[in-house]
Amino acid sequence: MAKLIRLRPEERGLCFGVTFYRDPHLPFFELKLCSACDLSYKKHAHEEYSLGVVEHGESSFWHDGKLNRIYPQAVVLFPPALIHACNPDPRSRWQYKMLFVNADWVDGFVAAKGYPALDAPVVRYDGDSPAYPSLDGMLSALTGNADPLEKEAGIIAGFEQILRREGMPPDEGLRPEPDKLKAIREYLHSCFWEKITLEQLAQVSALNKFHIIRLFNEAFRIPPHAYQTLLRINYAKKELRKRRPVAEVALESGFYDQSHFIKAFKGQVGVTPQNYLANLH
Repeated sequence: MAKLIRLRPEERGLCFGVTFYRDPHLPFFELKLCSACDLSYKKHAHEEYSLGVVEHGESSFWHDGKLNRIYPQAVVLFPPALIHACNPDPRSRWQYKMLFVNADWVDGFVAAKGYPALDAPVVRYDGDSPAYPSLDGMLSALTGNADPLEKEAGIIAGFEQILRREGMPPDEGLRPEPDKLKAIREYLHSCFWEKITLEQLAQVSALNKFHIIRLFNEAFRIPPHAYQTLLRINYAKKELRKRRPVAEVALESGFYDQSHFIKAFKGQVGVTPQNYLANLH
């Protein structure tokens, strides 16, 4: 069973908590969830790219000899090796989510998509647009039991969202290659119950993994992670018609979390697995 691993949880006081999450299937990222009333950072830099949202509280942001303010509903993106310091207003609780992504992963994404190099911090205020809740939701989903394909697709979409809003060029990469996309689809059919990653799909298709989601969606009108879920639900329906226990079918179909299975099943069938069983004739 593949679950997120919680790393180094800090001692929680009345208003302080810092937690780190990782997914063993996606070792290129680490997610930091912070809620603090008294926190101070010295000047520092990260080896990774940092992508985050500020949910509550104001803070100061020092970079390149300048001091600015960051307010709630800000979206931030910092490149590696950026010397900076962020410190909250001591009068209020400071809450944010920050995703640290391996520099090689982001550099590969940028090169594949044709974006210019990211060498300066980005601070946006997207609270009045769908951008902020979309990114906030993606970061929250990383702590859940979604499959690796869905999580990595969300991270890719998050970076694309910010870079396109910064006026950077759209994806004008590879065009569909039917044989390679067919290989991906056949691979999903052969092991839909497993934890499949974009890296695996890249290996079976010889396509750059940062183009796979778009190309697959253009060819089959559905992204790979959604197609995998579709295959799982279709299999689950066949097995439920044999009057097998719901929990057993869910596990065999590749769902390791009952609530995830029920939500996915209802989303495609219109009823819960239990109701589906109860109404079989």
